[in-house]
Amino acid sequence: MRLKDVMGWKQVKAGRRYVAMFAWLFLAFMYASLISQWLTVSKRDHAFAEYTDSVMQVAANEQRPAKDVRALVLIKAEDLSLPVHGNDVQITGKGQTLRAAVHYNADISMPILNQPVYRMRFDHDLALR
Repeated sequence: MRLKDVMGWKQVKAGRRYVAMFAWLFLAFMYASLISQWLTVSKRDHAFAEYTDSVMQVAANEQRPAKDVRALVLIKAEDLSLPVHGNDVQITGKGQTLRAAVHYNADISMPILNQPVYRMRFDHDLALR
């Protein structure tokens, strides 16, 4: 074999290695982005559920109407950037019989294409303890 042929094969092998390395890095980036979105939405939902529970406790003790509780819950959802809409929140009862039902979906999107690849469903049915 000539020296040019040997050098050419080494360059082809090195090029394949770089392509494979960048492909793995790209997949790792995609995976990390999806996991990051999932963890963020889960953490925000947990904070939202705790807030809703505490608002219901205070509202029951102060005899606040369901309309006020609903407004506070929707404001908190907006603060946490959760996709909760007005028809996703039902507050019923008054005083010690206060109940809250919150149902919504959150999409996990592909980073570069910005297309949803997974939909997380959250259902909270909260009542006073």
